[in-house]
Amino acid sequence: MKKLLSFVMIFAIVVCSVSVVFAQDEYSFDLQYTGTIVKNVEKDAVVLLTGVNGTPHTSVQIKVDITGPATPKILATDSTGTEYDIAQLGYWGPPSGFQVGGDFVNRTPIKATFIEEGSYTIKLSLVDLANGNAVITTKTFDIEVYEDVTGNNTITNTITNEVEGNTLEELPKTGTSVIEYVMYTIAIVLIISIIGMYINKRKVNG
Repeated sequence: MKKLLSFVMIFAIVVCSVSVVFAQDEYSFDLQYTGTIVKNVEKDAVVLLTGVNGTPHTSVQIKVDITGPATPKILATDSTGTEYDIAQLGYWGPPSGFQVGGDFVNRTPIKATFIEEGSYTIKLSLVDLANGNAVITTKTFDIEVYEDVTGNNTITNTITNEVEGNTLEELPKTGTSVIEYVMYTIAIVLIISIIGMYINKRKVNG
């Protein structure tokens, strides 16, 4: 009986470990642009917020923290056509927040202008307004701004199933991701190994 209880506990630990890995991947940020960022030259870019089977939240905002030689101008336009400088505001989203959950890609075009060259850090955080601004996920991007075009700072990322505009939409889940397959496979191998060890031990002791 004790051996059976030990097996059950190990199995539960394995399952919980896999669940934690998946939970960390529920929401993520990406910053998409190409070419070199040059001082006083407007750069088009896209901020992406991706949800993968995300836990529903009714009131969230994207917090924007920027450090560097000077405060840049980062313009984003909402669904009403109103333009905001999110670098000055320090956040993106309605004052009351917006809803997220499920599978989606939120694509927000921005126009960024840096008035000073140098190294910048842009930190994006998805915060839950209904839960004391608790951080759901966060990501930091290191940006290099050049005096001229002699430098090279190219980032090219491809995001599938993108949603145009600034309205979050829940897309139907199209299947299990590669990461999920890998984690499930590892969990199954561990479980089979544990069962085999338990059976062999029973045979030896029997």
